[in-house]
Amino acid sequence: MSAHSCPALINPSELSLAARDSRRLRIVVADDSPTFLQVICALLELEEDVDVIARVGDGLEAIEVVADLHPDLVLMDFQMPRLDGLTAAMLIKGRSPLTAVVLMSSEDLMELRLDCRAFGVEHFIYKPDLRKEFAIVLRQAKQSLRTGR
Repeated sequence: MSAHSCPALINPSELSLAARDSRRLRIVVADDSPTFLQVICALLELEEDVDVIARVGDGLEAIEVVADLHPDLVLMDFQMPRLDGLTAAMLIKGRSPLTAVVLMSSEDLMELRLDCRAFGVEHFIYKPDLRKEFAIVLRQAKQSLRTGR
């Protein structure tokens, strides 16, 4: 795992079955900007029933931690080094179809939104609208978790 790991990273061997069934939303955050990772984690820490289980700096790392930790949700930047968010999302959805993926970008192009939809991404967030969109995404993810998808 990279230097971008959350201080509160949960080791998969420490997750008991009871902890997995506690209905807390388990999230992986992927962005190549350490500052943006801090912002996202700070927003998520305000939520009572959310655990950021990992944060990573590129799409390849995201694929690895999703395979290891099986999160409920991945919040991922569209443009990242080594592997972009859309390709990573496609691979994650193919291997872990129950994991919701939300892509974020500082560009708001219809083409990006259409690509996200075509590859099974649950939501697209235009980063300047993050505060407004964030609540919607978390509400949808929590509802999916409660209903068992």
